[in-house]
Amino acid sequence: MPLSPPDIEAEAGGRFAGVRIRERYGFILFLMLGGYIVTGLDDSQLVRLLNSLIWMVVLLTALWSPGIPRRLRRTGAVVTIALLVAVVVLAFSSTDGARSALLLLLGTAQILAVLAIVARVSQHRTVRMQTVMGAIAGYALIGFSMAALFYGLELATEGAFLNGVVASGDYVYFSLVTLTTVGYGDITAASDLAKRLVVVEALGGQIFLITLVARLVSMWGRPLRHSAD
Repeated sequence: MPLSPPDIEAEAGGRFAGVRIRERYGFILFLMLGGYIVTGLDDSQLVRLLNSLIWMVVLLTALWSPGIPRRLRRTGAVVTIALLVAVVVLAFSSTDGARSALLLLLGTAQILAVLAIVARVSQHRTVRMQTVMGAIAGYALIGFSMAALFYGLELATEGAFLNGVVASGDYVYFSLVTLTTVGYGDITAASDLAKRLVVVEALGGQIFLITLVARLVSMWGRPLRHSAD
């Protein structure tokens, strides 16, 4: 079945306010790798500022794709503005409260990026390189968003949230281990809230993988059946 003109435009790209919109999930993966490396350096204000800017660019890049719902794009713009304000506040304050608020905003931005990527990838009619890279980026972003949530709650709550943490980068390590259900060793959940959130992440990650793989497999088979006809 041939694609209609709107479908062709959605597949190839589009325009928003006269500017060309294209998918750049490879660039998002590159930024995510950079954000992961940056968080392992130290916990200085400069590193936090750079990390925040990286994730803001990730969100804007995910939203700047053809076929993204206008409401989601507007919500992402509001979160980006709030994140910019938080970064400015962080430049003058290093309190745990300010850092916790920034991390929770980062987690929100990352979740919005996941929604934007899934919303776009689900519109693909065939499996392309951008489809695969978008799926990988969406899955990994779940882990990064939960890491920001864990770290933010650690700073906002009394008592230990996780056992065995020695550096800020350990939260990403713990979250990705949870997401992939590899199994724990050196870092474990300490509080009841942490245990509940760990269960949510593990289940959510597996549900995401199952539904995503099923979607990609169904998309992969369509061109073959079509060509056979």
